[in-house]
Amino acid sequence: MKTILVTGASGFIGRFLLKELLKKGHKVFALLRQPEQQLVTLKTWLNQQQVDTSQLQAICGDLSQANAGISASDWQVMEQVTVIYHTAALFAWNLDVNTARQINVTGVLTLLTLAQQHLQIERVVQVSGYMLSIEQNIRQLGISHEGKHNDWVQVYRQVGVYEASKIEAHFAIKRWAKEENIPLTVIHPATVIGDSQTGELASNQGFYQSLVDLFAGKLIAVPAGQGYRLPLVSVDYVAEFLAHVIDYKQSIGQEYVLADNKTPDLKTVLTMCARSVNVVPPRFVVPIPVLRILLKSSWVAQKTGLSTEILHFFRQESLNVDTANQLAMTMGLSQVNLTQILGKTAQYVQQRV
Repeated sequence: MKTILVTGASGFIGRFLLKELLKKGHKVFALLRQPEQQLVTLKTWLNQQQVDTSQLQAICGDLSQANAGISASDWQVMEQVTVIYHTAALFAWNLDVNTARQINVTGVLTLLTLAQQHLQIERVVQVSGYMLSIEQNIRQLGISHEGKHNDWVQVYRQVGVYEASKIEAHFAIKRWAKEENIPLTVIHPATVIGDSQTGELASNQGFYQSLVDLFAGKLIAVPAGQGYRLPLVSVDYVAEFLAHVIDYKQSIGQEYVLADNKTPDLKTVLTMCARSVNVVPPRFVVPIPVLRILLKSSWVAQKTGLSTEILHFFRQESLNVDTANQLAMTMGLSQVNLTQILGKTAQYVQQRV
């Protein structure tokens, strides 16, 4: 069994990852900004999942603070940690550039640098995002495979602050791992939806809000058309894959895309959700290119609640999931039928609105 540090442990993916790691018998340190309150919440949730939390311990930390907010004494407490899962990220549309970079880029590099000084790190697993797996997208932004770019300001303007900070962080972590000879595995999840068995979906997830709007009758038109899709994956599949990946040496230095490539367009997805709970599905489609033009108007953006940033996540390409699917088979994992997951997710959200 290993001793593991998890950043973003209170987040949606983070808590499901804690569940899987603890089920496997690992000792886990959860990096939390407010450990006294957040640990109680996490343990309550984990206990509801019938998970033993005796091997879970909180560490106070904050990636926005100097030294990642971690005290010298806490580094001593974590001296047995050999694996770090980085799942933390500041997420919102229209973020402030400096705030996003401080947490999503500078903060994690500070954490990893300090960890290398204080711990014997054998493995780092980074949770990134599927957009980084699309080479055409990266090339269009003018970024090399090494992530060197002379004009990051332009990248931030093109794709928005959140996605740009994730891209910058991805390449910065890869460079750090290469320079310091730290084994790294990168996981690129698609848009994460609910648990395949219970439908549980965190209310701060974008798909949750889409369902809330759908059930309220506000979502009569959706972005879609011309083969554009929003790739999806269930949270439990992501968490299980993450928890297992450190057991496979062949995953070192690899990047894995976790997605259901059979995800249809968003109108079809939301229609499936609507029918599972007997509400009216969206009636109209607004083509993505048209919506990009419309959202240049602040009035339209305000009325629709949409940001141009989200449009970058709608893709026409199929994602390269073959390598991940092959390893998942070795792990004994498989994805549940998307129709079932969407139905359970819709039911879960409807019961809470």
